[in-house]
Amino acid sequence: MKQVTEKHVAIIILNWNAYNDTFECLKSLEHLTYPYFHVFLVDNASQDGSFDKLQQDYKNGTLNVPITFIQTGANLGFAGGNNVAIKEAYNQGYQYFWMLNNDTVVDPNALTPLVEAIQKESTIGIVGSKIYYYGTNKIWFAGGTVNLYTGKSKHIGFRKSDNSDFNIEKEVDYITGCSLFFHRRVIEVVGYMSEDYFLYNEETEWNIRARKKGFKIVYVPQSIVYHKVSASSGGEKNIAPYIDYYDLRNSYVMILRTQERTFNKLIAFLYLCFTLLKKIIKVCFILRNRIRERIWYLFRGFLDAILLNMGKHPLYKKHP
Repeated sequence: MKQVTEKHVAIIILNWNAYNDTFECLKSLEHLTYPYFHVFLVDNASQDGSFDKLQQDYKNGTLNVPITFIQTGANLGFAGGNNVAIKEAYNQGYQYFWMLNNDTVVDPNALTPLVEAIQKESTIGIVGSKIYYYGTNKIWFAGGTVNLYTGKSKHIGFRKSDNSDFNIEKEVDYITGCSLFFHRRVIEVVGYMSEDYFLYNEETEWNIRARKKGFKIVYVPQSIVYHKVSASSGGEKNIAPYIDYYDLRNSYVMILRTQERTFNKLIAFLYLCFTLLKKIIKVCFILRNRIRERIWYLFRGFLDAILLNMGKHPLYKKHP
């Protein structure tokens, strides 16, 4: 096993049926100017042969970065899959962890500013990159805000062209799991991400818990990452119907889990009802495709939020 020093970063990448995206992401890591890193590539039981192809690429030298391959044996969701690799790296003694989406491409200087930012203060626990839409200078993420009454999170600078307003390093409410760099101390104090969300909000809740424990969350604009955005769920313009299920359920449950005040929880419930109605109107009058399936997922998401039924989304059964 390679000697791990305090300089070394464990880069955590989760693959699921996405050979081309993951391959391009790994190739971009070859150009990182920060030399002290090791990739932990974890696969959530892909069915497309992508994990085998990536291992073969590594064996024949097509991928020229140090990689540990981990197979979960099942689709454990976002947090579940990432946690497997994070735990392995933690047990090996890594101090720094960079959770990176497999549908990203990183700038050669993306890692160095993250390391430098987290070393400024012992209270800084999580830092994150400026994230552009893939192949553009249009912002996808420049820090995040979270409403602790409704559970609604927002990306600062979302869909705006980059300008000097987004070049200021600052504290934010949360860092997206698309490019989330954290110190070992966060695991020791806060624990790992909750796995029963399955998809979405798990890292947002984790950020909230970290802030409640006194950690600072910092946006680092000098670190640049390009994101293909929702590649695994259809892309922004063709989001899969089950995504609204997670959006409804997980935002509400996140508030119940992180906020003690009854008032916050009441507002969250009212907002859940409002969001359900708003999404139904959008499905019927704007999207106007796969209407029955989308409505079914909306009501299941609402019901499972109330009943606190967590885990992977149920499967919609088409009726003849």
